[in-house]
Amino acid sequence: MPLDGAANVLAYLERAAERFPGRRALIFGNGGSDDASLTFSQLWQRADRIGSGLESIGFERGERAIVMIPMSFDLYAALFGLLKMGGTAVFVDPWIERRQIAAFSAFAEPSAFLGIGKSHLLRWLEARLRKIPLTVTTGRRLGPLPARRTLREIEARGVPGGRIAPVGEHAPALITFTSGSSGTPKGANRTHGFLAAQHRALAEEFPYRTDDVDMPMFPVFALNNLALGIPSVIPAMDFRKVDEVDAGVLLRQMNRYGVTTATASPPFFDRLVAHLKRTGRQPPALRRILTGGAPVTDRQLERWRQALPRTEITVVYGSTEAEPVAHISATERLAIGERAPARPGFCVGRPGKHVRTRLAPITGRELAGELAPLERHEAGELLVTGEHVCKDYFRNPAAVAKNKWRDSEGTVWHRMGDTGTFDSSGRFWIVGRVHSTIVRDGKTVHPQILEQFVTRSEPTVSRAAAVGLPDPKLGQRVVLVVEAPGPPAQRRALSRRVSRLLQEAGLPADEVRPAMRPLPLDPRHKSKIDYARLRRSLAETDSKGTG
Repeated sequence: MPLDGAANVLAYLERAAERFPGRRALIFGNGGSDDASLTFSQLWQRADRIGSGLESIGFERGERAIVMIPMSFDLYAALFGLLKMGGTAVFVDPWIERRQIAAFSAFAEPSAFLGIGKSHLLRWLEARLRKIPLTVTTGRRLGPLPARRTLREIEARGVPGGRIAPVGEHAPALITFTSGSSGTPKGANRTHGFLAAQHRALAEEFPYRTDDVDMPMFPVFALNNLALGIPSVIPAMDFRKVDEVDAGVLLRQMNRYGVTTATASPPFFDRLVAHLKRTGRQPPALRRILTGGAPVTDRQLERWRQALPRTEITVVYGSTEAEPVAHISATERLAIGERAPARPGFCVGRPGKHVRTRLAPITGRELAGELAPLERHEAGELLVTGEHVCKDYFRNPAAVAKNKWRDSEGTVWHRMGDTGTFDSSGRFWIVGRVHSTIVRDGKTVHPQILEQFVTRSEPTVSRAAAVGLPDPKLGQRVVLVVEAPGPPAQRRALSRRVSRLLQEAGLPADEVRPAMRPLPLDPRHKSKIDYARLRRSLAETDSKGTG
């Protein structure tokens, strides 16, 4: 349902509070008797007062506020209070380095800083952040420390019943800095219009039932739930360590609150399924799970389907700038594998009706002018556009030029960074990332084709990663690193066997190395290979060996 009148997305929460005032909106805890919850009416009332309280102390519409509050009632109340009065919330992902957090925060030129007590220590260590005029802590304060105000004081100053600030659909609502690289920060500019369009796309692609209770690991799905009036049971976990989540606690939460749907990255469900198998416990009454954030193998889907036989499993494909883009059910994915086991890449399904897609030649450079046509079945870089696709980055024209492309009609397309092809049914198959594409002896090599072949051919291989290293004759030589359990001698023997298999299949691999330590993974989902780190590690090893 589109917004009426002003484009402020907080109108969705106000509407949900009117329709379901006594329904629990957010539930926190570990599934025990001391868990806590807020109803939709209570959450709206807190946001209403905080928004009014911020205005009363001089925070103005259009100004930006750093928000460094972990997943909690205070986080949502503060965020919605900011949005209600027309402010912009600036988030920095917690898994990046402290210096980058400070740099990103200062880059946003905020007028306010809202955070837990510990976050204000970071603010005091950074000269540019110490100058922020309005500082708010969610805890207690002693004079001006750790901040000049507490969130409770802001809330107490607020006058309930205030009007939602009217904003344009292009007004920034959230800015999320997620880049871990050096240089100018790359902040996704999520406008009110973008968030409203994303809500419509999610609601239509993955509809809920009126009696559903969701467990969302991804914040975007929690926001979608709050807009729809769906209760959210927040998983009791350290969101920086999804691969270490206590599945027993998750299961207790699911059973206590009758969770029927869940959305999380693959390691979350790997841990849950492994726990069920190890303990013999009955599976939770989940009717649907959505997973994404990293490629999901057929092997994983088979394990999940066996452990959760009555659960619909869907793989969702998207990114920070565009979510959702495509999706596919486990049933369809596994059926494809049975019919065409040699099909290269990971199938992520058909694009949703709210996005348009096209392929561009794989160059790794900025795109300008018209795109050269691709040969039939040639892999290309995926570009997407739609109302729920971010059009720019906050104060970063270089990032816009690098990650966006404007066609002759003026439409802005986002470069997903993934490479692949579309099959005859319109499904997209990912074969790699632009930055991990290898050019060997003038020919393109797609890492995921090699990696998928190895993991399918050798069940003992838990992960495989192909990278290109500089070579004077080939330009880049292909080095495949395989991760598997067992002593070093056993892993070296496995690597030799993998090398023979690749040679017999006609797949290019100049060297196969055993991983003597776990392959580096992305800090957010703990399931995608960090090719840049792996490439640096291999280069350092080679330089020491020849030095």
